[in-house]
This record gives sequence, structure tokens and C-alpha cells, in this order.
Amino acid sequence: MAAMSLVLRAAAAWGARRAASGAAGGAHLPWLGGACRLPGTVVTKGRKTHNTLVQFSAPVRHSSSHGKRMFIIKATKFYDTRFLNLLRFYVFLTGIPVAIFITYVNIFIGEAELAEIPEGYIPEYWEYYKHPISRWIARYLLDPPEKNYEKEMAVLHIEAKKTQMRLMESEARRLMRQRGDGPWYHYETPDKNLIDNSMKSTPDN
Repeated sequence: MAAMSLVLRAAAAWGARRAASGAAGGAHLPWLGGACRLPGTVVTKGRKTHNTLVQFSAPVRHSSSHGKRMFIIKATKFYDTRFLNLLRFYVFLTGIPVAIFITYVNIFIGEAELAEIPEGYIPEYWEYYKHPISRWIARYLLDPPEKNYEKEMAVLHIEAKKTQMRLMESEARRLMRQRGDGPWYHYETPDKNLIDNSMKSTPDN
């Protein structure tokens, strides 16, 4: 659009100069008289033929708006817009049902109240949570405290064994440096019963 506007402006300026020069000094090239006449000019015929400039306005397309619209080249926003639309869609797709469910639980079920423990009853670990959703998560998704305690003890036991093994390796390296001993490579001595001495019993043969 910008290039078309520049072309039309240049054509208008060229036509105006051509018409002015033809009116002042006559047509230098008579066979170009019709070709040089641009839209917006009229030709008067008499003893002398010349172009009279009435009004010239370059046809510029403004589309449907009142001002001049330019086509500006810029980076596309298609992928950004599509990502934001999909993000909004999936957030609403999961957020609205979750919000409805949480509202229903808070209104119709409510939080637990603190009460005395009946004699002879051992409460479960998930009964110490206050909110119903927290109790459900602790009961069906998380491990019980006893299991977590045993896992931590197992980790501590493994780390203690590693520490003991490092101490033993350090002591072994110290003794190796002190005594000049170590896991050197050597060949085992074969058993003497495997040696064939038959050729020595009869040397003449």
C-alpha cells in the first residue's frame, strides 16, 4: 500500500510537470500528446493543441475508514494468540469444576470439629486433619506416618553403612601405605604335579 502510494504521487508530479512544459513551449513530441495526458486533465483544441491542467488527484484506496491505512509488516501473533486461547480454555475447563467441587464441600460438608476421643477407640492418622479434602488426600494418596518413619530410618541406615565403609577403606589405604602392601597383580604358581618330567627319566630317547 505504501509503495502504491509513492508510485501514484510520482506519476502525479510527472504529469503536472509534463502538462506545464507542454503549455509553455508547445508539445515537443506531438505523437506523445495523448499518452502524456493523465486522469484529471482535459485537452482543448484550437489553433494550438495543448494540455490544460484542471485538477489532479491520485486514486488512493482508503478501504472503509476515513483515514489513510498503511500495510505495516510486523511479526505474526498467531501462535501467541493461539497459545493464550488454549491456555485460557484448559484453565477454565479444569478450574471451574474444581471451584464448584470445593465450594460444595465447604458448604454442605464443612470442616471437622475437635472432640474427645472415646475410650478404647484408636483414631486413624487421617482423622487428625481438619478439612475433608485434606483428610481424603492423606487417606488415599499419601503414605501413613509409620511408613514415612520407616523410610527415613532406612535412609539413615544406608548412610551409616556408607560412612562405615568409607572409614574401613581409609584405614585399609593407610595400612597399605604403611606396610607397602596392596592388591598387586601376580601370576599363580602352578602345581608341581602338573609338570611333565617324563622326558627327564629317559634322556637318551
